[in-house]
Amino acid sequence: MIKVFHGFIDCKRCLFRFALAALLAAVVYFSMDFLALKQWDTGESVIVKVLDVGNEKLVLLEEREDYELFQATETELAIKILTGSQTGQNFSLVVTQLKEHGLNLKKGGRYILIADTFDDGATQYSITDVFRIPTVIGVLSFACACLVAFAGRAGAMALAGLGLSIACLLWVFVPLAAGGFPPVPLAFLAVTFISVVTVFCAVQRQKQRKTALFGTLGGATGAWLFGFIIVELWQLSGLAGEGAPLLATTIAGINIKGILLASIMIGAIGAVLDVSISITAAMSELADYDPEIDLFRLWTSGIRVGSEVLGSMINTLILAYIGTSLPMAMLISNAGADFWGLINDPYVGQELVQSLAGTSGLLFTIPMTAAFYVLQEKFSRKKFRRT
Repeated sequence: MIKVFHGFIDCKRCLFRFALAALLAAVVYFSMDFLALKQWDTGESVIVKVLDVGNEKLVLLEEREDYELFQATETELAIKILTGSQTGQNFSLVVTQLKEHGLNLKKGGRYILIADTFDDGATQYSITDVFRIPTVIGVLSFACACLVAFAGRAGAMALAGLGLSIACLLWVFVPLAAGGFPPVPLAFLAVTFISVVTVFCAVQRQKQRKTALFGTLGGATGAWLFGFIIVELWQLSGLAGEGAPLLATTIAGINIKGILLASIMIGAIGAVLDVSISITAAMSELADYDPEIDLFRLWTSGIRVGSEVLGSMINTLILAYIGTSLPMAMLISNAGADFWGLINDPYVGQELVQSLAGTSGLLFTIPMTAAFYVLQEKFSRKKFRRT
């Protein structure tokens, strides 16, 4: 009976925490909705609400350069303007979208509308995207609130570390790299900062943070070293990556190969941190359980734990790269590339070097973390005996 009562109390607590997270997400959703609509000022687009969807007809659009014909649809819409100088006004217009690639316009939905005016004075309206800002931020806030509600301090620390890491990449690394700062040294600094923040937030035992940090940095350095050797050996330029040609033509003098090497380090750091912290935690538990455990036994235990974690992390790392490059892989396959052409393709080469460098980083991380931990434990025991 007592167990049933405690289970009921725990269930009520979970529901209460879930309800609080949902309430917070709702508050964030409506707040972001209000702010986004008030501050939307692109000068090229407005947010509209579809009041009614009318008739739709098929038309042909002519591409002027090669005179190809594209099928498109023209849809009659009744809309209400939500942003800009005409906020609150209702209009009826016809929007043009490519057939099979346009949005499924629904009554009550909110979309981004743009107007293109041609030399002859004609105006063409089109819907470019769904207005999803409040929904995106609301879902993110709900996920974060659930993490804090159910994981407590550990969840809050994990979110803080993630936020600082993203801020470092988006607001420090990206602007400086785009401004001409050497990307590889900048990536080393960014990876170091991310490692310090993550280890501080994730590793509860303060004295073991150095071990996790050194193991992580060793693994990241190993990933960069392996990536550098393979990039030079395979003579990869970095231009085969998605967006790389556009970046090279947009920012004069940018080091595309350096960006590739930097992406290798940044792409591997998450998995490397996971393995390093896992090994550190496992070895710490063993040392706490048996303070006099043989150091060689402690070393072999760390290696075994790392070896078992390695299998799943390699799958995670490689499948993540394959998943993100799946559209490009389908394009290459659809182009009729044979096996030899596929292996020789520079895009495939860059994806391979990303995966292999990340894997080598994990291989470096395991012995380096275990070695750092054993050395620290040996030093601590000597210091304790002296005192």
